[in-house]
Amino acid sequence: MRVVSALFAACSLIATAGRAAAWGELGHRVTGLIAYRHLTPAARARVDAIMAADTDPLTPRDFAGRTNWADKYRSAHRETAAWHFADIEIDHPDLKAACYGFAPLAPGQLASQGPAQACVVAKIEQFTAELRSPSTSPNERLLALKFLIHFVGDLHQPLHAADHMDKGGNCIGLDPAPDGHAANLHAYWDTGAVGSLGGSAEAIAAELDDRTSPERVGTWSAGDPRAWAMETFKIAQRDAYALPTRPTCSDHGAKALTETYQAMAKRDVALQLEKAGVRMAALLNRALH
Repeated sequence: MRVVSALFAACSLIATAGRAAAWGELGHRVTGLIAYRHLTPAARARVDAIMAADTDPLTPRDFAGRTNWADKYRSAHRETAAWHFADIEIDHPDLKAACYGFAPLAPGQLASQGPAQACVVAKIEQFTAELRSPSTSPNERLLALKFLIHFVGDLHQPLHAADHMDKGGNCIGLDPAPDGHAANLHAYWDTGAVGSLGGSAEAIAAELDDRTSPERVGTWSAGDPRAWAMETFKIAQRDAYALPTRPTCSDHGAKALTETYQAMAKRDVALQLEKAGVRMAALLNRALH
């Protein structure tokens, strides 16, 4: 992948230093398992065909395994780092500003080739358009699919759609770490709260999907990524930042999460994982019908 601008890449690297991977491997795999269940036969056949020739060793080659591919790829391609989130400020929410004005791709530019300054919402829109277009090359179609199934998950992690001058909660230290590992607020929502649902992605996905009614599927499948981003933002504003004080990166005091807060976070992440899986399938069903 080429970098559109060295300056953009440098800015992206600085702005995203320390960012965690939304949901962690467990959560992303859960979203993929749910989504695969909700694909139509036609969309599932096309997804399977697109992925059949993919020999990339970064992740397991099944659909759920590929939901973690974009995080692995990012490790060596930091120009894609900003694509995983939208820093919507909780005090002055402005999705357009968080998404660099939704600047369009240059004529003939592939979505996988930049620009570095783009948010998760814009990339979902771009990669969905590439999947839908019959003129997209097989290689770009594969990249579009692998990026898309990760970014839909990212979009539903509350601290990937909100910010308080704290790198999406990465600057908010936790003491004690609720699960013994998540030492900051962002990491807690990525992995700590998800881990409280269970240790097996297959078991979590089955439990969540069993409660997914047709009415929920219909409601959640409506709308678009911009609306979904603002929905996720409101959860972060209301719940993720429901702390005694709202620190920034200049405030280094660690916070303790109450049992009430942790129970609320567990409910939120369960619902968000469920929505992400359903919406991932909805986008693919529409693009690959």
